Amino acid sequence: MNKVVYGWASMALVMTVVACGCAEKGSEVTVSGKVTIDGEPIPTGTVTFVAAEGDTPTGGGVIKDGAYTAKVPPGEKIVLVLGNRLVGQEPEYKDMPDSPMRDKYEMITPEAYNAKHLTPLKASITGPQEGLDFELTKTVR
Repeated sequence: MNKVVYGWASMALVMTVVACGCAEKGSEVTVSGKVTIDGEPIPTGTVTFVAAEGDTPTGGGVIKDGAYTAKVPPGEKIVLVLGNRLVGQEPEYKDMPDSPMRDKYEMITPEAYNAKHLTPLKASITGPQEGLDFELTKTVR
C-alpha cells in the first residue's frame, strides 16, 4: 500500500514540475550585446529578459562597462534594464563612527526601463545571439 501511495506521489510531483512550464537549464541560450544610455555605455547594472506572456522563466545577466552576456530561455521577451554608476563611497553602517566603507552607486536609467508594464524594450530570442544591443535614452519613448 505504501509503495502505491509513494508511487502516485512521485508521479504527481513529476507531473507538477512538467506542467508548471519550468525550463531546464539546458534550454537556455546565450545572448550578448551592448547597453547604452544617450550613446554612453552603462557602467554597471543588470539586464533581465521576462517572458512577454509569462509562460517561460526569466533570464538575465550583468552589465559591465556597457556590455552584457545573459542566459535566456527562448521566446518573446520584455527587456528590463537597471543601470548604475559609481559615485563614491559611503559608510556601511551610518550610525557607527568607524564603519567600513562601501561603494555608493547612483541609478542612471529611468525607472520605466526597469518596470515590465512600462519598458519599451522587447526581444525575440530564437537561439544564441551576439550583438543584441539596447540603446536607451534618458527620456523614455
